[in-house]
Amino acid sequence: MKKYLYSNIVGFIAIIFSSIFSLQACAQEESTRGLDKQVQVDTTASLDDELNEEELALLADDSNINIAFADKALQVEFADSFEERALGLMHRKSLCTDCGMLFQFDSERIASIWMKNTFVPLDLAYITVDGSIVDIKQLQPHDLNSVVSSQEVLFALEMNQGWFAKNGIKVGDKVSIEGRVKQPLF
Repeated sequence: MKKYLYSNIVGFIAIIFSSIFSLQACAQEESTRGLDKQVQVDTTASLDDELNEEELALLADDSNINIAFADKALQVEFADSFEERALGLMHRKSLCTDCGMLFQFDSERIASIWMKNTFVPLDLAYITVDGSIVDIKQLQPHDLNSVVSSQEVLFALEMNQGWFAKNGIKVGDKVSIEGRVKQPLF
């Protein structure tokens, strides 16, 4: 009788633990689904709808900067904080013809960028502290491979894929960056 009672208790405890683990797994799955829903973006939504309030606040702070090449001047978004650089152009479904983002790093470094949660194919120009373009690389949407600069740079400029070629801008060209550029920490 004791043996029977003991095996029933052990079985009952096993059922309780498996139920608890099952409920915990379901709760984690629901939590993950909730996060996925927050990250998913309606393809018909405008840019303001695609970024949450915190992300928009990051970009609104000092969102644009003027840059100029030999024959082309434009205004692009400016990402000079860790949070802005981490957000980058994520969740955008498109960019206007001359739209892009200039990233400024805290100091000159071998830089790397990936395309997590980025829907738009981009060109990436790595730029030194004196404004020289040292690399122009193509980036594919959602590619998690890091694209590394060939030498130390202070800036990276992301534009629509093909933009640099279309505008005759190549490695070795100079870009002038105006406005709120932080002094590099050497």
